[in-house]
Amino acid sequence: MNRNVERSYPYAAAVTAAVGCYYGGLNFPKGQDVLSASITIGAIFTGFLATSKSLAISIDTPAMNELRKTRFFDLMVQYLREAIYASLLLGAFGIAGFFHDPQSPPRWYGVVWVLLIVSTFLTFIRVTNAFLELIQSRKKG
Repeated sequence: MNRNVERSYPYAAAVTAAVGCYYGGLNFPKGQDVLSASITIGAIFTGFLATSKSLAISIDTPAMNELRKTRFFDLMVQYLREAIYASLLLGAFGIAGFFHDPQSPPRWYGVVWVLLIVSTFLTFIRVTNAFLELIQSRKKG
């Protein structure tokens, strides 16, 4: 995948989904279940990604030291950072949703939630793909 596409597709897809929800008239589900699930997803992803980042930074092997000298390592750390921030934002937005009436959330809330959930999932997938690419390249080389 082209690096420019790789860098931007999570956000382009999230904006596209949010605009589609806005113009498609999607209503955010009533009740607190989706809000609780959003907080849980955000917390799980944040924990997993933060652990991955700390492992990637702290592993001290010759192969990892060689990887640190490449641009790929900096890019991987950037992708991890973006995925962690997206997950934190999703969780925080889920918490903020409890400050609205859960039986009638404002329309903008659903649009922003779609933007955040799509960007969270796609930045997580991007990090996963980067790690898998790294593992495959180590097997080949």
